[in-house]
Amino acid sequence: MIIGIIIIVVVLIICWFSFTKKDPATLPVTVIKDTVRTPSISDTTVLEGEIFTDENGREYRIETNIIQIPRKTYIKGNVSGKYRGDLIDEDEKQYNSTIYEFAIYEAQVTCSEFRENIPFENFGEPFPKEKLPTVLPVALLQDEKLYGLNVLEPKLFAFDSISKLHQVEGTQIFGTFTAEITGYILDYIPKTEEEIVYLDKLETLVPLVPEVSRPLISSGTETGNIEAKGNYTRKEYYATNYKDTLWGRWNYNATTTNSTASGCFSTTFTSILVLLWLVFLVIMVPNMGIGLLYIVLIILFAAFQKFFIWVFRITGLLLFIVFLFGVAGSFNQSTKPYVPKPLVVNTPREIKPEITPVKDTLTNAVTDQIISRYRSWQDYDGTPYEGKYTLKLNDCRDSKSFKNNLNLAQNNLRSYDEIIYSLKERDKNKLAGLYHLFDSINASNKLSEVKFAEMVVSFVQDIPYALILEKDCNASSYTDIFTRKYLLSPGAVCEGEQRFGINTPTEFLADLKGDCDTRTLLLYTVFSHYNYDVALLSSEQYGHSIIGINLPINGTAFNYNNQRYVLWETTAPNCKPGIIPPDISNLNNWRISLKSK
Repeated sequence: MIIGIIIIVVVLIICWFSFTKKDPATLPVTVIKDTVRTPSISDTTVLEGEIFTDENGREYRIETNIIQIPRKTYIKGNVSGKYRGDLIDEDEKQYNSTIYEFAIYEAQVTCSEFRENIPFENFGEPFPKEKLPTVLPVALLQDEKLYGLNVLEPKLFAFDSISKLHQVEGTQIFGTFTAEITGYILDYIPKTEEEIVYLDKLETLVPLVPEVSRPLISSGTETGNIEAKGNYTRKEYYATNYKDTLWGRWNYNATTTNSTASGCFSTTFTSILVLLWLVFLVIMVPNMGIGLLYIVLIILFAAFQKFFIWVFRITGLLLFIVFLFGVAGSFNQSTKPYVPKPLVVNTPREIKPEITPVKDTLTNAVTDQIISRYRSWQDYDGTPYEGKYTLKLNDCRDSKSFKNNLNLAQNNLRSYDEIIYSLKERDKNKLAGLYHLFDSINASNKLSEVKFAEMVVSFVQDIPYALILEKDCNASSYTDIFTRKYLLSPGAVCEGEQRFGINTPTEFLADLKGDCDTRTLLLYTVFSHYNYDVALLSSEQYGHSIIGINLPINGTAFNYNNQRYVLWETTAPNCKPGIIPPDISNLNNWRISLKSK
């Protein structure tokens, strides 16, 4: 009944606005013409009605010609982005590069200098020109704002690939890079010129029309836009002037199986709406009674609004007020009270850690220190948990020293997997205090396998997010958008100068500072201890890390060797298993770095 009342109110509001419009005869008429950008170099405008006579008695008028003069604005700055490419054959290797076919598909430029019509001189060894596109679409960062534009004839210098984010798949490489860039942006400056045209040379006195533009010519450079209809697709290209675009030919794709033609979708969506509307009428009409009669009367008044406009306005307003009271009353009479579920809040609940010295019984000398931390959190059903866990200070120092002296370089995917595996193996036997806390909670609450996993993950999700970086925490030291934006945001928490940009499980539990891979490494270590079938998944494209767990839970899952690993976000408070944000939900961009079974 409540749904029916709400839909009726929406119908009334639509009708009210449609019937309060002015008579069309009293409205001003505005003609809007479609415009198409063309590569023409000038437009002609005639000042109609202004006719002059020269000293010889000949009549003339003045045409105003607007000439578009091209202007090149040269830029110099820093660029960062992502690239892909095919590995070069050994016998074709040149420029000391491991990439043969190179393509940048995402880039951001921070400009340091601008110069009009004067190119910048080379200031270093350039990146091979043949490996760069003629037109480089970029996002220009200027005054903390992003602008989309095309850099023409780009040149890159001091090219540096970020090895941590490399990914090799077969004969292809994906990664990120930073470099210095020069190039130019093309735009056009309008210039007005006047020309005398004598009327005796014209056949008629009607206003002149602009001259017909030249047809667009493709430069062969793709813009990246693709249009699909059924099994046919076509690509969009830049014109030779790099200011306009045009579409290529339609090509038949015999292997296309997932057509998303807008016409088919629109027809299906419309059919569903009609069906839902019919079901609504069948269910609600018998219960609507007098309300349905009022709607019919409103429609009749609408058909003759010229005669009954004021009667309709008053009636519609009264009816709208009645429905508002009806909706309020229906909520007051509801038999199903709203019971909100408590949410995990991203604020710390632990008190200051306690430090207890450990002394030798014979010499009374301090041999170690015990770190005790109190934690209080809730799971997804609002069940509260609390307790203390302990760590040995010497274990924390040993883990940090092991990490700093680990003889591995993070220059490929396999190295990254070896790093986190080594850190997990080093710390798996140092978490007895945390295991004791979880065991006591499990014994007191008799948790199922799924509820125990939710208790453990919510424990980590409840810890406030902190960015762990291999360099310092200065935003100006980074070019990627996420790191800069986070470090510049109010209340940002960062821990810099950490090797590999990650904290070990003991380091994380000691100071409660961790980002995505620090959290997933701790959870993977804990779940492995409790014999769960768990996987640590990484994505170089998304720069993110999540946990996958083989449990009977609905939601988004990663399938591997007939095993289903439900994905679990660890940085978002109160995020349940199987719920993944749309912007990181493409499973083709995820891979398993560690797997317990």
